[in-house]
Amino acid sequence: MPDYGERGTLGRLVRALSLVTLVTVYVASLLITYRQLHAKPVLQEVIGAPDWTRAVLVMGLVIGGGLGTAAAIVDDRRELPSWFLTAVGVAGALAWSLWASSSLGEDYVHMLFAATAPVTGMLVWAELMRQFRNQRRLAVA
Repeated sequence: MPDYGERGTLGRLVRALSLVTLVTVYVASLLITYRQLHAKPVLQEVIGAPDWTRAVLVMGLVIGGGLGTAAAIVDDRRELPSWFLTAVGVAGALAWSLWASSSLGEDYVHMLFAATAPVTGMLVWAELMRQFRNQRRLAVA
């Protein structure tokens, strides 16, 4: 059984609830972002590929970079390249969502909500990785 230090049953329960909540919010933000990217026929004439492929490419950077970050933590190596991929994917999703919202003539409130999902996903993933890194340090020590 792992050593939880000063953390008792209540501490483990709170940690478990926190992780479940973070994972749920992360997955929801990915789904919302994917739907936003897939729903808007952006750049249809420029790139001759189905809409879902462009959404998968952008989301692939976010998910692949995120998994690379987790692997870097496990392997105890630099995380920066993986965070870079994640940030590029989030920036692409953010730009795509804002551009699609503004091209439809939507107001700033709609644009803000369109931008919320990719940014939330990035922030939640960063928090998950922080907890993962801290748990790994406790396990190694």
